[in-house]
Amino acid sequence: MRQLLSHALGESGFESGYANDLAHYVGIGEKAKVPVVLKTHHPDTMMQLRIAHEDIPTIITLRDPRDCVASLMRRFDQPFNEAFAYVLRSVRRVQSCVAQGRRTLVFRYEDGFHDQPESVGRIADFIGMTAQDAALRAIHEGLLTHTVKRTLAQLEDTGRFVENAGTEVNPNLYDPVTHWHRTHIGDGAVGKYRTLPDRARALMDNAFWSFLAAYYLPPDAPVPAGIPAEVPDGA
Repeated sequence: MRQLLSHALGESGFESGYANDLAHYVGIGEKAKVPVVLKTHHPDTMMQLRIAHEDIPTIITLRDPRDCVASLMRRFDQPFNEAFAYVLRSVRRVQSCVAQGRRTLVFRYEDGFHDQPESVGRIADFIGMTAQDAALRAIHEGLLTHTVKRTLAQLEDTGRFVENAGTEVNPNLYDPVTHWHRTHIGDGAVGKYRTLPDRARALMDNAFWSFLAAYYLPPDAPVPAGIPAEVPDGA
């Protein structure tokens, strides 16, 4: 979204940042003076309500939350409890945006959308940006996995990373413009949560059940112990 806006409006034609609310950028029911791109893992209650009721284009990327936990543990050295709590909070907040968002475009990590050329065109259409095919291709090629890896190495060599884009307990180096972390790119494996201990997997299956059942599991998937197979009337 940032690159599409930059192509159409120039670097000074929009704002971007990392925030869990919109209030700093635009008031409730108001229209921003320039386009605003916000990244968030934990949209606050007011942002959730605004996504549900205002005409705010919202692109949502989903990944199996169990793999998110495993990835945070492997590449960001977070202990299980911390990674689990972080992802659980994100799932609970983002899930309502998926279910109730007034104007949303949803991508799934497991579908490989980030390596598909048409994804950039879909985003451009979604936010109403017109761009030539050559520009769309250039943006796509600049965001391919191997290209991002090379860019991360260049950012590190030129000292572009700053400290702490995550938790105070486990700070991580990141680029303040793209919000890419130094260790942003992993192996891309799906199902890496299966390497975690059985107890951790059982805890995640229970905690993430409604999200997994809605977006990842087949309709006949067995319900984990402790979760009612059907919700009683009036519950």
